[in-house]
Amino acid sequence: MSHIPIDSKFAKTRLARLTAKLIEDWVAQLQRMPKTKDKNKVEDPEALPPLEPGTRNRLLGDLRAALNAAAERHRRELPGHIQAEIKAGTRTEPLPEEARKQLLTDQQVRAIVEAAFEIDGDFGHLVLIAAVTGARYSQIVRLKVADVQIAKGRIMMPGSRKGRKRKPHPPAAIAVSADVMDRLQPLLGRRASTEVLLWRWVHKRVGNPPRWIKDKRRTWGSAFEVKNSWAKTVELSGVPDDTIMYALRHSSIVRGLMANLPVRLVAALHDTSVVMIEKRYSAFILDMADELARRHAMSLNGETKPVLQAAE
Repeated sequence: MSHIPIDSKFAKTRLARLTAKLIEDWVAQLQRMPKTKDKNKVEDPEALPPLEPGTRNRLLGDLRAALNAAAERHRRELPGHIQAEIKAGTRTEPLPEEARKQLLTDQQVRAIVEAAFEIDGDFGHLVLIAAVTGARYSQIVRLKVADVQIAKGRIMMPGSRKGRKRKPHPPAAIAVSADVMDRLQPLLGRRASTEVLLWRWVHKRVGNPPRWIKDKRRTWGSAFEVKNSWAKTVELSGVPDDTIMYALRHSSIVRGLMANLPVRLVAALHDTSVVMIEKRYSAFILDMADELARRHAMSLNGETKPVLQAAE
Protein backbone atom coordinates (compact mmCIF):
# COMPACT_ATOMS: atom_id res chain seq x y z
CA MET A 1 0.00 0.00 0.00
CA SER A 2 2.86 2.36 -0.83
CA HIS A 3 0.43 4.74 -2.54
CA ILE A 4 -1.14 5.64 0.83
CA PRO A 5 0.66 8.46 2.69
CA ILE A 6 1.25 7.35 6.29
CA ASP A 7 3.35 10.31 7.41
CA SER A 8 0.74 12.99 6.72
CA LYS A 9 -0.80 15.36 9.24
CA PHE A 10 -4.01 13.33 9.03
CA ALA A 11 -2.26 10.18 10.26
CA LYS A 12 -0.88 12.01 13.30
CA THR A 13 -4.16 13.66 14.30
CA ARG A 14 -6.13 12.49 17.31
CA LEU A 15 -9.67 11.40 16.51
CA ALA A 16 -11.15 14.12 18.73
CA ARG A 17 -9.47 16.79 16.59
CA LEU A 18 -10.29 15.29 13.20
CA THR A 19 -11.73 17.65 10.59
CA ALA A 20 -13.07 17.15 7.10
CA LYS A 21 -10.26 19.33 5.75
CA LEU A 22 -7.61 16.97 7.14
CA ILE A 23 -9.29 14.00 5.44
CA GLU A 24 -9.63 15.88 2.14
CA ASP A 25 -5.95 16.90 2.22
CA TRP A 26 -4.97 13.27 2.81
CA VAL A 27 -7.11 12.08 -0.10
CA ALA A 28 -5.44 14.67 -2.35
CA GLN A 29 -2.08 13.00 -1.64
CA LEU A 30 -3.17 9.56 -2.79
CA GLN A 31 -1.13 8.40 -5.76
CA ARG A 32 -0.71 5.25 -7.78
CA MET A 33 1.89 2.72 -6.75
CA PRO A 34 5.33 3.03 -8.39
CA LYS A 35 5.77 0.76 -11.40
CA THR A 36 9.19 -0.42 -10.23
CA LYS A 37 9.75 -2.88 -7.41
CA ASP A 38 13.41 -1.95 -7.09
CA LYS A 39 13.86 -0.69 -3.54
CA ASN A 40 17.09 1.09 -4.47
CA LYS A 41 15.42 3.15 -7.19
CA VAL A 42 13.81 6.35 -5.93
CA GLU A 43 10.62 7.35 -7.70
CA ASP A 44 9.88 11.01 -8.24
CA PRO A 45 6.64 11.59 -6.25
CA GLU A 46 5.55 14.28 -8.69
CA ALA A 47 5.87 11.83 -11.57
CA LEU A 48 3.31 9.42 -10.09
CA PRO A 49 -0.18 10.04 -11.42
CA PRO A 50 -3.08 10.24 -8.92
CA LEU A 51 -5.31 7.29 -8.21
CA GLU A 52 -8.38 6.78 -10.32
CA PRO A 53 -11.59 8.24 -8.80
CA GLY A 54 -13.08 4.77 -8.36
CA THR A 55 -10.04 3.58 -6.42
CA ARG A 56 -10.11 6.67 -4.22
CA ASN A 57 -13.80 6.11 -3.54
CA ARG A 58 -13.17 2.52 -2.46
CA LEU A 59 -10.41 3.63 -0.10
CA LEU A 60 -12.69 6.35 1.25
CA GLY A 61 -15.37 3.76 1.91
CA ASP A 62 -12.95 1.66 3.95
CA LEU A 63 -11.70 4.75 5.78
CA ARG A 64 -15.24 5.93 6.53
CA ALA A 65 -16.17 2.54 7.98
CA ALA A 66 -13.06 2.48 10.20
CA LEU A 67 -13.57 6.04 11.44
CA ASN A 68 -17.26 5.50 12.11
CA ALA A 69 -16.49 2.32 14.06
CA ALA A 70 -13.90 4.16 16.16
CA ALA A 71 -16.22 7.12 16.72
CA GLU A 72 -19.01 4.79 17.82
CA ARG A 73 -16.73 2.92 20.20
CA HIS A 74 -15.41 6.13 21.80
CA ARG A 75 -18.56 8.24 21.42
CA ARG A 76 -18.61 9.31 25.09
CA GLU A 77 -15.11 10.73 24.86
CA LEU A 78 -15.51 12.59 21.54
CA PRO A 79 -17.14 15.90 20.65
CA GLY A 80 -20.53 15.65 19.03
CA HIS A 81 -19.48 17.06 15.67
CA ILE A 82 -16.99 14.27 14.81
CA GLN A 83 -19.56 12.17 12.93
CA ALA A 84 -20.40 15.17 10.73
CA GLU A 85 -16.69 15.79 10.03
CA ILE A 86 -16.23 12.14 9.01
CA LYS A 87 -19.27 12.23 6.75
CA ALA A 88 -18.18 15.46 5.07
CA GLY A 89 -14.55 14.45 4.67
CA THR A 90 -15.24 11.04 3.17
CA ARG A 91 -17.75 12.11 0.52
CA THR A 92 -17.14 10.11 -2.64
CA GLU A 93 -16.39 11.67 -5.99
CA PRO A 94 -18.92 11.52 -8.84
CA LEU A 95 -17.89 8.93 -11.39
CA PRO A 96 -18.50 8.73 -15.11
CA GLU A 97 -21.27 6.34 -16.02
CA GLU A 98 -19.49 3.00 -15.74
CA ALA A 99 -22.59 0.95 -16.41
CA ARG A 100 -22.72 1.92 -20.09
CA LYS A 101 -19.09 0.90 -20.62
CA GLN A 102 -19.56 -2.50 -19.04
CA LEU A 103 -22.89 -3.60 -20.47
CA LEU A 104 -23.03 -6.98 -22.18
CA THR A 105 -25.51 -8.29 -24.69
CA ASP A 106 -27.32 -11.54 -23.95
CA GLN A 107 -25.15 -13.22 -26.59
CA GLN A 108 -21.98 -12.02 -24.85
CA VAL A 109 -23.25 -13.21 -21.47
CA ARG A 110 -23.92 -16.67 -22.93
CA ALA A 111 -20.43 -16.71 -24.46
CA ILE A 112 -18.91 -15.83 -21.08
CA VAL A 113 -20.81 -18.60 -19.32
CA GLU A 114 -19.77 -21.24 -21.86
CA ALA A 115 -16.15 -20.06 -21.79
CA ALA A 116 -16.11 -20.22 -17.98
CA PHE A 117 -17.26 -23.86 -18.09
CA GLU A 118 -14.51 -24.63 -20.58
CA ILE A 119 -11.92 -23.10 -18.25
CA ASP A 120 -13.17 -24.88 -15.14
CA GLY A 121 -16.46 -26.49 -14.16
CA ASP A 122 -16.47 -25.03 -10.64
CA PHE A 123 -15.83 -21.55 -11.98
CA GLY A 124 -18.46 -22.14 -14.66
CA HIS A 125 -21.18 -22.67 -12.07
CA LEU A 126 -20.10 -19.53 -10.24
CA VAL A 127 -20.25 -17.44 -13.42
CA LEU A 128 -23.56 -19.02 -14.46
CA ILE A 129 -25.21 -17.95 -11.21
CA ALA A 130 -23.68 -14.47 -11.45
CA ALA A 131 -25.03 -14.13 -15.00
CA VAL A 132 -28.61 -15.22 -14.32
CA THR A 133 -29.06 -13.49 -10.95
CA GLY A 134 -26.88 -10.38 -11.14
CA ALA A 135 -25.84 -11.05 -7.55
CA ARG A 136 -22.56 -9.98 -6.00
CA TYR A 137 -19.72 -12.47 -5.61
CA SER A 138 -20.00 -12.24 -1.82
CA GLN A 139 -23.65 -13.31 -2.00
CA ILE A 140 -23.14 -16.15 -4.46
CA VAL A 141 -20.39 -17.88 -2.47
CA ARG A 142 -22.71 -18.00 0.56
CA LEU A 143 -25.45 -19.94 -1.24
CA LYS A 144 -26.51 -23.18 0.39
CA VAL A 145 -27.76 -26.30 -1.40
CA ALA A 146 -31.30 -25.60 -0.16
CA ASP A 147 -31.24 -22.15 -1.79
CA VAL A 148 -31.54 -23.73 -5.25
CA GLN A 149 -35.23 -24.65 -5.41
CA ILE A 150 -35.64 -26.83 -8.47
CA ALA A 151 -39.40 -27.38 -8.11
CA LYS A 152 -40.10 -23.65 -7.89
CA GLY A 153 -37.55 -22.67 -10.53
CA ARG A 154 -35.81 -20.11 -8.39
CA ILE A 155 -32.68 -19.33 -6.38
CA MET A 156 -33.00 -17.84 -2.90
CA MET A 157 -30.11 -15.38 -2.96
CA PRO A 158 -28.76 -14.38 0.48
CA GLY A 159 -28.81 -10.69 1.28
CA SER A 160 -25.61 -8.69 1.16
CA ARG A 161 -23.63 -7.79 4.26
CA LYS A 162 -22.92 -4.24 3.20
CA GLY A 163 -23.85 -1.29 5.33
CA ARG A 164 -24.00 -0.96 9.10
CA LYS A 165 -27.25 -2.78 9.80
CA ARG A 166 -26.82 -5.74 12.10
CA LYS A 167 -30.07 -7.36 10.97
CA PRO A 168 -29.36 -9.47 7.86
CA HIS A 169 -31.25 -8.66 4.69
CA PRO A 170 -33.86 -11.28 3.74
CA PRO A 171 -33.03 -13.52 0.76
CA ALA A 172 -34.36 -12.55 -2.67
CA ALA A 173 -36.32 -15.13 -4.67
CA ILE A 174 -34.85 -14.94 -8.18
CA ALA A 175 -36.64 -16.88 -10.92
CA VAL A 176 -34.38 -18.71 -13.37
CA SER A 177 -35.07 -20.71 -16.51
CA ALA A 178 -35.40 -24.49 -16.70
CA ASP A 179 -32.16 -24.90 -18.68
CA VAL A 180 -30.24 -23.07 -15.95
CA MET A 181 -31.76 -25.37 -13.35
CA ASP A 182 -30.66 -28.36 -15.43
CA ARG A 183 -27.05 -27.14 -15.25
CA LEU A 184 -27.27 -26.59 -11.50
CA GLN A 185 -28.90 -29.97 -10.80
CA PRO A 186 -25.56 -31.88 -10.58
CA LEU A 187 -24.52 -29.67 -7.65
CA LEU A 188 -27.43 -30.85 -5.52
CA GLY A 189 -27.24 -34.65 -5.60
CA ARG A 190 -26.80 -36.43 -2.24
CA ARG A 191 -25.82 -33.29 -0.39
CA ALA A 192 -27.11 -31.84 2.86
CA SER A 193 -29.43 -28.88 2.42
CA THR A 194 -27.29 -26.76 4.75
CA GLU A 195 -24.05 -27.41 2.86
CA VAL A 196 -22.41 -24.56 0.93
CA LEU A 197 -23.38 -24.91 -2.73
CA LEU A 198 -20.21 -23.92 -4.59
CA TRP A 199 -16.79 -25.50 -4.06
CA ARG A 200 -13.48 -25.36 -5.89
CA TRP A 201 -10.28 -27.38 -6.17
CA VAL A 202 -7.10 -26.31 -4.40
CA HIS A 203 -3.95 -27.27 -6.29
CA LYS A 204 -0.49 -28.11 -5.01
CA ARG A 205 2.88 -28.32 -6.73
CA VAL A 206 4.61 -31.70 -6.83
CA GLY A 207 7.44 -33.50 -8.61
CA ASN A 208 10.60 -32.48 -10.40
CA PRO A 209 10.15 -30.83 -12.82
CA PRO A 210 7.32 -29.30 -10.79
CA ARG A 211 3.71 -29.63 -11.87
CA TRP A 212 0.38 -28.70 -10.35
CA ILE A 213 -2.17 -31.34 -9.32
CA LYS A 214 -5.56 -31.20 -7.61
CA ASP A 215 -5.20 -31.52 -3.86
CA LYS A 216 -8.47 -30.93 -2.01
CA ARG A 217 -11.87 -29.27 -2.28
CA ARG A 218 -12.93 -26.15 -0.39
CA THR A 219 -15.43 -23.32 -0.65
CA TRP A 220 -14.65 -20.11 -2.52
CA GLY A 221 -12.90 -17.41 -0.51
CA SER A 222 -11.99 -13.81 -1.34
CA ALA A 223 -12.96 -12.33 -4.70
CA PHE A 224 -9.36 -12.19 -5.92
CA GLU A 225 -9.45 -16.00 -6.31
CA VAL A 226 -11.35 -15.62 -9.58
CA LYS A 227 -8.86 -13.21 -11.14
CA ASN A 228 -6.94 -15.69 -13.31
CA SER A 229 -9.98 -17.73 -14.32
CA TRP A 230 -11.89 -14.58 -15.24
CA ALA A 231 -9.02 -13.29 -17.39
CA LYS A 232 -8.95 -16.61 -19.29
CA THR A 233 -12.74 -16.52 -19.65
CA VAL A 234 -12.71 -13.01 -21.11
CA GLU A 235 -10.05 -14.01 -23.63
CA LEU A 236 -11.83 -17.21 -24.66
CA SER A 237 -15.30 -15.64 -24.92
CA GLY A 238 -14.15 -12.81 -27.18
CA VAL A 239 -15.67 -9.97 -25.12
CA PRO A 240 -13.66 -6.72 -24.68
CA ASP A 241 -10.42 -7.23 -22.80
CA ASP A 242 -11.34 -4.79 -20.02
CA THR A 243 -14.63 -6.53 -19.20
CA ILE A 244 -14.99 -7.03 -15.44
CA MET A 245 -17.03 -9.72 -13.73
CA TYR A 246 -19.25 -7.02 -12.20
CA ALA A 247 -20.46 -6.34 -15.75
CA LEU A 248 -22.72 -9.38 -15.33
CA ARG A 249 -24.49 -7.50 -12.54
CA HIS A 250 -24.75 -4.27 -14.55
CA SER A 251 -26.19 -6.20 -17.47
CA SER A 252 -28.70 -8.06 -15.29
CA ILE A 253 -30.02 -4.82 -13.80
CA VAL A 254 -30.39 -3.16 -17.20
CA ARG A 255 -32.01 -6.31 -18.60
CA GLY A 256 -34.66 -6.05 -15.91
CA LEU A 257 -35.21 -2.35 -16.58
CA MET A 258 -35.53 -2.83 -20.33
CA ALA A 259 -38.01 -5.66 -19.70
CA ASN A 260 -40.21 -2.99 -18.05
CA LEU A 261 -39.97 -4.50 -14.59
CA PRO A 262 -40.78 -1.94 -11.88
CA VAL A 263 -37.65 -0.22 -10.61
CA ARG A 264 -38.52 -1.26 -7.06
CA LEU A 265 -38.63 -4.92 -8.12
CA VAL A 266 -35.32 -4.67 -9.99
CA ALA A 267 -33.77 -3.12 -6.86
CA ALA A 268 -35.17 -5.85 -4.61
CA LEU A 269 -33.97 -8.68 -6.88
CA HIS A 270 -30.46 -7.21 -6.91
CA ASP A 271 -30.37 -6.32 -3.21
CA THR A 272 -29.88 -2.62 -3.74
CA SER A 273 -31.95 0.54 -3.35
CA VAL A 274 -34.23 2.35 -5.76
CA VAL A 275 -32.08 5.45 -5.20
CA MET A 276 -28.97 3.59 -6.32
CA ILE A 277 -30.73 2.16 -9.38
CA GLU A 278 -31.98 5.61 -10.38
CA LYS A 279 -28.56 7.17 -9.80
CA ARG A 280 -26.50 4.68 -11.81
CA TYR A 281 -28.98 3.61 -14.46
CA SER A 282 -31.10 6.74 -14.91
CA ALA A 283 -30.45 6.85 -18.66
CA PHE A 284 -31.97 3.40 -19.11
CA ILE A 285 -34.92 4.26 -16.89
CA LEU A 286 -35.59 7.31 -19.07
CA ASP A 287 -35.37 5.17 -22.20
CA MET A 288 -37.84 2.73 -20.64
CA ALA A 289 -40.22 5.51 -19.61
CA ASP A 290 -40.05 7.01 -23.09
CA GLU A 291 -40.99 3.68 -24.66
CA LEU A 292 -43.90 3.13 -22.26
CA ALA A 293 -45.19 6.67 -22.82
CA ARG A 294 -44.97 6.24 -26.59
CA ARG A 295 -47.30 3.23 -26.41
CA HIS A 296 -50.01 5.44 -24.90
CA ALA A 297 -49.44 8.43 -27.16
CA MET A 298 -52.59 9.68 -28.91
CA SER A 299 -52.65 9.36 -32.68
CA LEU A 300 -54.50 11.97 -34.80
CA ASN A 301 -55.31 9.46 -37.55
CA GLY A 302 -56.91 6.99 -35.15
CA GLU A 303 -54.13 4.42 -35.22
CA THR A 304 -53.79 2.43 -32.02
CA LYS A 305 -50.65 0.59 -33.00
CA PRO A 306 -47.61 1.96 -31.11
CA VAL A 307 -45.24 3.99 -33.26
CA LEU A 308 -42.26 2.03 -31.89
CA GLN A 309 -43.74 -1.32 -32.92
CA ALA A 310 -44.77 0.00 -36.34
CA ALA A 311 -41.18 0.99 -37.00
CA GLU A 312 -39.80 -2.44 -36.15
